[in-house]
Amino acid sequence: MIGLDVANQFYTEYYNTDNLDEFSNTDIFTLKYLGEETAWADIQSSAFFKKTDEELVERATVRAIDNAIAKLQRKYEPFRTITPLLTTEPEITAQIGLKEDLEGGDKYEVLEKIQDPETNITTYKRVAVIKVDKNKIWDNRFAADVEQAENQENDLGETQEINATHFKGSSKHIYPGMLIRQID
Repeated sequence: MIGLDVANQFYTEYYNTDNLDEFSNTDIFTLKYLGEETAWADIQSSAFFKKTDEELVERATVRAIDNAIAKLQRKYEPFRTITPLLTTEPEITAQIGLKEDLEGGDKYEVLEKIQDPETNITTYKRVAVIKVDKNKIWDNRFAADVEQAENQENDLGETQEINATHFKGSSKHIYPGMLIRQID
């Protein structure tokens, strides 16, 4: 997984550097055009919600950008979200959700970090595959918490009680902090 190797080097050598010239002049990073996506966001206004046009445009803009990024993540492997597991017992959860365009049944590989003690090189090994539980997908989109509060206040729509997406699969051999990445 070359992407993770480069990411490790980036975080180790460049993430906290004050010298941007070092980062700009390195040859470990190259850019390659992969593609583009377009997206939009449906933001509704009603008499119940006192939002200005500016607030609605801000919400629509951020969500449209998030939607375009989510499309890139599905289509191109280098854009795929890699995130740590939050819990494994009693439920397998991670703090990703609708913002990342999760759908019920999406598959994620669980990766175990392995560091060679002699070379200090980090690799990742797949130890499990888990699936998104279609009934427990967290709404982590921009301003979702505000919409939830408005819905609850006005007895409109559902309110969500979860703060992470739940996954189905065996929790054997996995633990919180292990990384997950979407697979086809």
